This record gives sequence, structure tokens and C-alpha cells, in this order.
Amino acid sequence: MEKKSVVILGATGSIGIQTLEVIEKLDNFYISGIVFGKNINLAREIIKKHNIENYYSPYFPTYKFSTLEEMLEKLNPDIVVAAIPGFDGLIAILQSIPYTKRLALATKEALVCAGPFIKNECEKHKVELIPIDSEHSAIFQLFDENVVKIMITASGGAVRNVKKNKLSKLKPNDILKHPVWNMGKRITVDSATMVNKAFEVMEAYELFNIENIDVHIHPTGTVHGAVLLNDGTVKIHFGFPDMKVPIAYSLTYPERKFNNPKWPKFDPKNFEFYNVDEEKYPAFFYGKSILKDLAKRIAFNAADEIAVQRFLTEKIKFPQIADIIINTCENIRGNVNSIDDIFEIDKISRNFAQEI
Repeated sequence: MEKKSVVILGATGSIGIQTLEVIEKLDNFYISGIVFGKNINLAREIIKKHNIENYYSPYFPTYKFSTLEEMLEKLNPDIVVAAIPGFDGLIAILQSIPYTKRLALATKEALVCAGPFIKNECEKHKVELIPIDSEHSAIFQLFDENVVKIMITASGGAVRNVKKNKLSKLKPNDILKHPVWNMGKRITVDSATMVNKAFEVMEAYELFNIENIDVHIHPTGTVHGAVLLNDGTVKIHFGFPDMKVPIAYSLTYPERKFNNPKWPKFDPKNFEFYNVDEEKYPAFFYGKSILKDLAKRIAFNAADEIAVQRFLTEKIKFPQIADIIINTCENIRGNVNSIDDIFEIDKISRNFAQEI
């Protein structure tokens, strides 16, 4: 069987590194190229360890490719793993779609801020769109035409067991202690505000064309999602929280070639679910309320990025993150008819959030 070629966008990040580890364990895949940012030393280690001949970074002269598109055009990879965070990731994805057969998507901003455009480009170029995020991978594996409702789970982040009147006293070090996953700083803060879960609801809406989406707090992180079918059946995706599993599935779909025989126990604590507290997580509920408003979704993402950075540098208190996001979104209106509109609304939203 011919090996499938993979290009990793964001090879030095958490998803990128785990993708490299997954591919080491799969027989029929190889890394044809990587893209990375400012982490040059780690990139050098990856290039050496995996004998990677093709790579691109705007911060590191490659002598081979002057642009990402130039590299992609030469390689025409079977799969592009999209794991660059932020708007840089969105641009890279749009540049990649014409040159691949499958987009394995981990960049949240892509569907949150540009879902209709990403989907249109994939359809135009006949590119499969497969989610990597653990919750969306779970729903993707369960989904069929009989689904009437989706349920995705949330950890509640570091504040899950903190009383509401104590939230303003929390410092960045308190918030960065995630109870289930080991992730980057912004996404860990986003888990504590549940902004991250609002993003996931927006992504699920774009991926599965369904508005009826519930979220429940689930402490053990062993149930990643569920679908409710029209005949009263509920299908649940149950497994350890390990990102290598959804990464592998995005590569090998529709087959399962990644061997990882570790299963959680059928213990009652692995099936505990709780309602989300609206007073503790106001940004999450606001995010759900703007599901169909793409302009406000762009503002939601932009304001969150600004507010999280302010919190991490201790310029604002933890509950103010939600205040800044909601205030910004309430002042942003408009139609999104092009990619240029996305960037313009993002810029306006960031400026507004900075002024707050």
C-alpha cells in the first residue's frame, strides 16, 4: 500500500508534536513537510529526528521555499494537519486547501471565525474536513442522519470547584492548573471561563449543521460527547482523554489503525454529569447565544485573546475576562461577506477590547 504524505502546520505545538508521535506508530504515513513559527530550536530537533527535507517558517530562512503555498504546491500532500493557533492558522488553512485531499483540523479560529468560508473552500476543492478536537472527533464518529441533538462535555477548568465569590481572588497560577488536560496557557484559561466550550459549540454547529447542542460538566473527561437520535437512542463516546486517539483517527479515517489498548473502567464516577452554572460561566452562555452571528463570533474570539493576555499579565481580574468579551461583542455589528471582512471585524474588536 502506498504511504500517505502529511504536512503539519504548527509542528512545534502540542498537537503538532503529538501528530509526529502518532505517525511514528503508523505504517502507511510519512511527514512530507512541516510548518512552524518562532520555536526554531525545537523545529531543528524535529527536522533532524524525523529527517524532514521540506519545511517552511516565516521566521527561519529555508533556502527552498519563500512561501507556504510554494511548499504545498510542490508537495501536494494527502493530508494537511492544521494546528497553528490564531489568525495565522486561519490564513495557512485557506492557503492549504487547494493543495490537499484532507484537512485534519485543530485550529479553533478556522470554524469559529470563518466556518462558511472554510467549508465552501473544502467543497470547491473536494477536500475532506475531519476534526481533531477530542469532542468533535467523538461526535464525528457517532454522527448519522438520525441525530437530533448533540451533547459535548466540559471539564469546568480550574474553577470547577471554586465558589463564585472567590473567583476574583484567583491568580494566573491558580487558573493554569487544568484538572484533566495539559494544554497551552490561553486554552487553559479558556477552559476555566468555558469560552473554549463556547468555541466548540460554534465549531459543532458548523461541522454538523445542527443548532441543538447541549454541554454538561463531566469531571473525569472520559465521555467526550454523545448524540441523541430520533428514536430515543443515545450513543456515547467513551475513552481516556488522550489527544493521540483523535489525531490518529483524523489521519486513518475511516479505518482505525492506531493501537492503544487502554480503556477506562465502567465506574459510576466516569458517568457523572452536571449542569453548567450560568453565574460562574457567563461568557460561555453568551457565546452560545451568538451561535448564528458570525460577526459577533469573530469579536468573541478577538476580545477573548486580548482579555486572556491581560489576565495572564495580572492587569485584570479573572471575572473581567467575561465582562470584556461580552462588552466588545455587544458593540460589534455587521455582515461578513468576505475574508477581508473577517480581518476587519477582528481588528476593530481587538481595538475595542484594548480600550476597555
